Amino acid sequence: MTLFQSTAIGPLTLRNRIVMPPMATLYGAPDGSVSSKLFEYYSRRARGGVGLIIVENTAVTPRSANYPNTLEIHHAGYEEGLTRLAAGIKSTGAGAAIQLFHPGRQMHPKYTGNSLVAPSAIPCPVMKAVPSVLSATEIRRLVADFVAGAVRAKRVGFDAVEIHAAHGYLGAQFLSPLSNHRTDVYGGSSERRARFVLEIGSGIREAVGDAFPVLLRFSADEKLEGGLTLDAARRLVPLFERAGFSALHVSAGCYSSMEWIVQPYLQEHACLGDLARAIRQASALPVIAVGRIVDLDAAERLLQDGSADLVSMGRALIADPDLPRKAAEKNASAIRPCLGCNVCIQFVGVKQTRCAVNPEMGEETTQAPDPEPGHIVVIGGGPAGLEAALTAADRGRQVTLLERETTLGGQLKLAAGFASKPHFQRLLDYYLEQVDRAEIQIHLDTVVNLDLVRSLQPDSLIVATGGVPRPLILDGSTPHGHVVQATEILATRESLTGEVVVVGGGLIGLDVAEVLSTTADRITIIEKGSRAGSALEWNLCKMRLASLRNYGVDIMLRSQLIRCEGSAVKVCNSSGDEQRIQADVLVLALGSVPANPLPQLTGALSCPQTFIGDCRNPAGLTEALGQGRLAGRMSIGHNA
Repeated sequence: MTLFQSTAIGPLTLRNRIVMPPMATLYGAPDGSVSSKLFEYYSRRARGGVGLIIVENTAVTPRSANYPNTLEIHHAGYEEGLTRLAAGIKSTGAGAAIQLFHPGRQMHPKYTGNSLVAPSAIPCPVMKAVPSVLSATEIRRLVADFVAGAVRAKRVGFDAVEIHAAHGYLGAQFLSPLSNHRTDVYGGSSERRARFVLEIGSGIREAVGDAFPVLLRFSADEKLEGGLTLDAARRLVPLFERAGFSALHVSAGCYSSMEWIVQPYLQEHACLGDLARAIRQASALPVIAVGRIVDLDAAERLLQDGSADLVSMGRALIADPDLPRKAAEKNASAIRPCLGCNVCIQFVGVKQTRCAVNPEMGEETTQAPDPEPGHIVVIGGGPAGLEAALTAADRGRQVTLLERETTLGGQLKLAAGFASKPHFQRLLDYYLEQVDRAEIQIHLDTVVNLDLVRSLQPDSLIVATGGVPRPLILDGSTPHGHVVQATEILATRESLTGEVVVVGGGLIGLDVAEVLSTTADRITIIEKGSRAGSALEWNLCKMRLASLRNYGVDIMLRSQLIRCEGSAVKVCNSSGDEQRIQADVLVLALGSVPANPLPQLTGALSCPQTFIGDCRNPAGLTEALGQGRLAGRMSIGHNA
């Protein structure tokens, strides 16, 4: 594969063409230094075989830290940790770069207390606050700060630096006609708007010499009317080359078009490949493509068709740090797939980053107990039970898995099979294959009772029996003639006609509305909250709701079902008025409640018992897998 051919960025030779792009984790120490958690996170991915790691956004001044625990590089006091980080990445054979960053008007002052600055006094439509206008003197000082950051990065052992001029941050704000209305030498024409970025590039090149690569990440299309376009970006490429940049990392979007920065699963694979190709055709520099490249075939196509010289596979490397090694060993089916669910960015700024499918992320420093013998019995073959069983087997334990259905997967089977969510099926296939490879005794179509559990003589019991649909309780209401649970429809993909009312606008409610949209005459979702799909990352939620509305689905927010009237329902709408809605079918998507078919276990068995997943607390895939991993790693004898 071209993917595993070596390549070079200037004098830097890389062992393959897979790049881990900078992604905010908030794993740094509170003072902006390198924490052990951050060090282990990057070291783990370096050990997985990636060609180049670009360490996340690193503040070049004290006032450019966007979140708590953001890395900083503007003081000699940070050098010890940065030296260790660069050495740790490079010790495995990966290249080590670090991204230099200033958020400008996309600052989050509520997290750090830092103030917003920008080329012009134009607020970011998302952040709202009006920024202070940078004077020419302040701009030159910022240029010097970027140069000083690059000099320090080279001194501590990094192989390269990347300048962040994408995604609506400060460099991008200068480049964009939407945010730069200056009339001095830093504004006006596209060439003058580029001056800030060009001065950073040429200043670094003068300070570090020709033997140190300087990468530029920029949005080749802001995906906004009036913003930076691909045609304008292509005209800037010769200027970037002359300024001394060594490679171009081609992205898209800004905060107002966030769905193009971190593309959710509704975006196509390699959705920004056309931008990379267009820039590569205009440049002699190596081009790095980005944009939901989570599939090895898509990555290889980008290289073979000339769209790019290297590919960024960020979230894919979060989901499985060993992706490069497994792919090189032709063991691609063992790669834990990224879902494109954007859980990883959902709480950035509020919480440290996590991954829905990889509970190890951020826990790389956690020491598991020493492997010990013992027999673990897992009841339930859904996501939590599968993760627990695999983790326990990996710890060298004898594992028996009991499942009441004829197939494994639990609620993961409900999410699989959607055309819009292909990697959910990939995740299910991954678990089925890994369980098949592991030495796990699996009993399907098995009704679990106390005698069976006792006969297995477990040293520890993990209960992952999932949940059951929450019932609809309406006092004094005439029963509806055709009520069906959303989970039943998702399990059977049953087609329903007529006018359908879905009660509940959570994930299951949105999924069932999508399934029924091709057959039902009309679908109305009734959601008592102020937002449907509230558990989804907000950009993904925005795209999903827009997609459903395109299907003709009506979503009533701040509304509640109050009674049934034959083939109709009465709803208290957002205005507080009662509204009658025709409902040939009433579909319930009210979430789930824990299911424990063996409540007598606790008192009847002497071995430790751990409850995980929905049978403990219905909370979603991320929590289920995290609890499964923790339960599988526990010492024999631990009770939770």
